[in-house]
Formats: sequence, structure tokens, C-alpha cells
Amino acid sequence: MPSLRGKITATGAAAALALGVTVLAPPALAAAHGGRTDQGRAAADCFWFGPTPSLASREQNYAYPDSGATYWAAMFTLPVGATLTFDGEYAHARYQSLNSYDVTTHVPTDALNDVSTAPDPGSRNPYLPGALRAGGTHRSYTATVLGEQRPADPAARAANTLYAGVPGQRDIALLYRVYLPDRGRDATGGTGLPRPSLHLADGTTVTGRAACDAVRAQHRATLPLTSLAPDTYRALRDQPGKPAGFPADPSPVWHTFYNSATTIACAFQGQCGGTPAKSGGQYSNRDNEYVSVEVSRAYGSVLVLHGKLPRTPATVGRQPFVATRTDLRYWSLCSNESVATTAAVGCLDDEDLVTDRDGDYTVVLSLPQDRPRNATSANGVNWLSLSPRGDGAGHLDNSMLILRNMLPSAAFGHAVQDTRVPGDERAVMGPYLPTAAYTTTAAFEALGRHPR
Repeated sequence: MPSLRGKITATGAAAALALGVTVLAPPALAAAHGGRTDQGRAAADCFWFGPTPSLASREQNYAYPDSGATYWAAMFTLPVGATLTFDGEYAHARYQSLNSYDVTTHVPTDALNDVSTAPDPGSRNPYLPGALRAGGTHRSYTATVLGEQRPADPAARAANTLYAGVPGQRDIALLYRVYLPDRGRDATGGTGLPRPSLHLADGTTVTGRAACDAVRAQHRATLPLTSLAPDTYRALRDQPGKPAGFPADPSPVWHTFYNSATTIACAFQGQCGGTPAKSGGQYSNRDNEYVSVEVSRAYGSVLVLHGKLPRTPATVGRQPFVATRTDLRYWSLCSNESVATTAAVGCLDDEDLVTDRDGDYTVVLSLPQDRPRNATSANGVNWLSLSPRGDGAGHLDNSMLILRNMLPSAAFGHAVQDTRVPGDERAVMGPYLPTAAYTTTAAFEALGRHPR
């Protein structure tokens, strides 16, 4: 590693985590993302475990993972008076962040991302607009994680500080994320995972396995899972009198994700109004917001989306400077099973997506055997598989889609972040919210070249 390394410091005490969530085990259905990276230095250690959640294995495919991102988790208890220091660097990637979570609800409590983390003296932040992205040195930063609630007044926040406290809890759970590493870099963006050193109250410093043992780091296979219990899901899905495609509609409707309870009430009970809080869930990233839509092959074997891609910064090709004129930091569309498993099938991110000269795109979704012959990137059409396992709970026609928007610019105004109440998605997002319509393989093939 280069000699200049960043630090993330955690202070305070936390108790051991209470686990025990009843779930369905989700399947792994997706291939590796674009062959852009290798695991290299991405392997977990005694402190960080993962990647999790991940499309790469059956056990880790949950919480709707995005194939453009890699996630590592930490669960630990700090001794009273101790300080935990992580050594790391700004990743060579599109984005990186550290989020803290309520371990019972899986709701994010705070986030510290790349642009909100100032560099150490003598270093630079390679994520700022116009900044130099290249270079393997002078990339260090120092940040602090506190077992306290974030201040109600943003002006009262301490610089470079993540507030991980949850009312009534003393638990600390963290997710470290890296999105779209530069081509040829490993999943960490070529900088490895932040490395812990524990500084005890008596002045002793321990590292490596000794530090992990001292904080009782839970070196697990997964985080506490997030799916519904099987009986709960069946009661919601198999309501008498519902059409074969339930909970999908013949004319697909996108809904903003406010929180898990609101999403379930809307999809399965038709309660889609009100003024719900955008509190998140499913280990969501505070820098992302989402719209989702339930879909069903009962209405057609092929689903066609048309939309406009917001401007995002190209980074995978090791572009030397950060773009200065963008609408979003990151965009993706993912095909998923359902709330029964929260498993993902595959995703298209903004650098995968084929668009025309105006930034408009067509995405065709189907099972692999129903893919139209003209649904190819060479023909200007993106293709993404629907779930071969359906909802993952025995309903083979059902699945769902999730569209992500990350860190919109203040001037954009058409991001998911700009939606305010259920039902305003189309009015707010305009052409950036894709239209969706069912068809058949033969009907789409009849459109020929460059179908629109």
C-alpha cells in the first residue's frame, strides 16, 4: 500500500449485537459485474466480513444488493474508554462511504461519504468536482465514528464524524461501500479495506487478531438478514380473490421507497398514500434513494422500459479528472425477486447502459429463453433477466425492479430524492422515470432494428 493512509476513528462503548431474524435463504442468480475487477485485496479480515450483501453467493444475496457495489460489514463492541482506528485511503472508484445502522430495523442512522470527508494535511480528496482522480499517493483522510445520535442541527456536527448511536441501543454496525472500482482495480478500488488498531484506556495499542478479539468483532458470514418470514409473506401474497399477477399491475406503476413498512402496505394492501417518512431500510445507503415496481409475466413475457439516463460521471475507464457537470453520482436498474427473499438477479449501471445520442434508453426484461433476438446492445437495446425463480417463494411469474439514484446535483430536480409524497413520482421525475409496458417476444422482434 502507499505510505499515506487514511484513518476512521471510533469512540464509545457498544454491546454485543442481538441477532435472530426469521428469513428465507435467498439464491444467487447473477454473474460477476462486467469483469471490471478482481478480488485482490478485497478479501475480508478478522474485523470486516463480506462482501455482504452480495449477488455472488446464495447465503449473501439479500437486502437487494447492487452488482455495481461491493459491501463489507463490521459488528463489534468497544471496551469502555477505547478508541478504534482504521487505516485506509480514498478508493480509486466512483464512490465510497461508511454507513451506520439500527441493527433491529436495518435502517441507516448516519453516513459519511467521500466528498464529506476532508483529506489529511498534505493529501487531496479525489472525489471533489474537477479533482484529479489519478495518483496512488496523497489520498489519506481521518474520520471519527461516535456511539451518539447525530445532532438535530447539521451545523452542530463535528467535522469528519459519523454518528452511529441509536436510541435505546448501544450496538454498532457499519457498512463500508465501494461503487464501480476503476477498471483493473480490485473491489476495494485498489486501496484495501480500512485496517483496525485498538487503543485501550490504559494506553495499550493492539492490532490484528488481538484487536478483533478485544472488540469482540463478529466475524460472520452475513449481516442479520432482512427478508419476511415465510408465513408472513404467504399471508400477504396469497390473499383470496387477487389476480394471477398480484401484487403487480397490468400497467406497471413505480413507487418511491420511503421505508419497508410503507412499501409492503402499498404493494400488498393498496395503501399507497399518506405522508410517510423517508427513513429507509434493508441496509439502504443514505446517499441513495429508490423507486421500485412489482412486475409479473402473467401480463406478458417481455417487459419494455423506455427512459432518459441522467448525466453521471464516467469513471470506470480511469478518467483522470472528476466531471464537473453531472445530474447524479450513480444510477442503476436492478432486477430482483421480492420482499420474500430480498434477493437480486442482476443490474445495469450507468456505464453499462446503451443510450442514443439524446441519452434515451430501452431496456428489455424477460427470462433468458424469452429474450427477443433484437434485444442486444449492438441494436441499441439493453437486456436484463427477470427472476428465473420468480419471487423466490413459489410464484414463478412474479419479480420486482429497483431504480437507484445517488447524490443528485442541486440543479437537477428530477431525482428520486426530489419526490415528496407517494404518487408524485411521474410528475417529479418526468422522462427520468422509465415508462413500462408488457409485450411478447414475437411482438418486440417485429419492431426490427433500433426499436423505440
